[in-house]
Amino acid sequence: MPSLNVTLTRAVSQDSLALLRAAAPEAEFVCTESADFANFPAGLLVRTDVLFTNGRVPEPKAVPNLRWVQGNWAGVDTVIDAPLFAGGRVLLTTASGVHATNMAEHALMMMLALAHRMPEFFDMMAKRRWQREARPYMPMELRDATLGLIGFGAIGREIARMAQALGMRVSALRRSPSAEAQDGVAFYSRERLHELLRQSDFVVVVTPLTPDTRQLLDARALAAMKPGSYLVNIGRGAVIDEAALIDALRAGPVAGAALDVFAVEPLPAESGLWTLSNVILSPHVSGITPRYEQRVMAIFADNLRRFLGGQPLLNQVDFTRGY
Repeated sequence: MPSLNVTLTRAVSQDSLALLRAAAPEAEFVCTESADFANFPAGLLVRTDVLFTNGRVPEPKAVPNLRWVQGNWAGVDTVIDAPLFAGGRVLLTTASGVHATNMAEHALMMMLALAHRMPEFFDMMAKRRWQREARPYMPMELRDATLGLIGFGAIGREIARMAQALGMRVSALRRSPSAEAQDGVAFYSRERLHELLRQSDFVVVVTPLTPDTRQLLDARALAAMKPGSYLVNIGRGAVIDEAALIDALRAGPVAGAALDVFAVEPLPAESGLWTLSNVILSPHVSGITPRYEQRVMAIFADNLRRFLGGQPLLNQVDFTRGY
């Protein structure tokens, strides 16, 4: 009998399977390409001890032996209230950290695109109108500008590192701020959010969605932003009041925004965001990378070793904090 029954709700490469088997040699691994638990082979869920899932989680009665769920994602707002995790019988870990490189690059790309007026270039191309006057294309230089990060996890730290390499000053809002700056980053508490916004030329949202962060950037917060500043959201759409953001983009103080996530996805056709010339929209793709499986399987393999050895797991969700 295997020491551990591990079920994955996706097919993975042979290299990934070899990595997992090396981490847990006596475990049995079953991969299924179906995310619909009703279509699983008979008895598979019942004997599953560990579940690697792309998104959904089963009902508790379907998995009486389940002890741990490893998610293929970082954000847990869609599953944290699932009955499966009530009572603490089943652990939940995430793929936090696998997105840091590509999401940080996406954020920097969007900051540069907004600062150097890429939407205006696209408009010129669409209209086939050569316009070389300096005024429409006058950029904001990132060097010596201030970046305000809303959230300072793995992604926020990587954005800070890249921004500092471009000569930016970096501040960050985080749950437990330090009195002193660390690695050149000044930290702010939730109570000082508006102060952070007032001084930031760029605001990048990377915080998870929790009851505390839902609509954190409401009308009052957006009104507190520095005139002419830019907003980038690669965290969760519901962290921002989208109606208030549209007003702030039309009348100020926000000069432009790059949004990869939205309160409702897909973004409804009637959303006013589609028609704003100072907005860059992308369809929740900032976390995509060709190295995703490689990175997430490395975390899963490490956690399998830890689980079998009775050690603390990486990226274990704290249900009291919501992430």
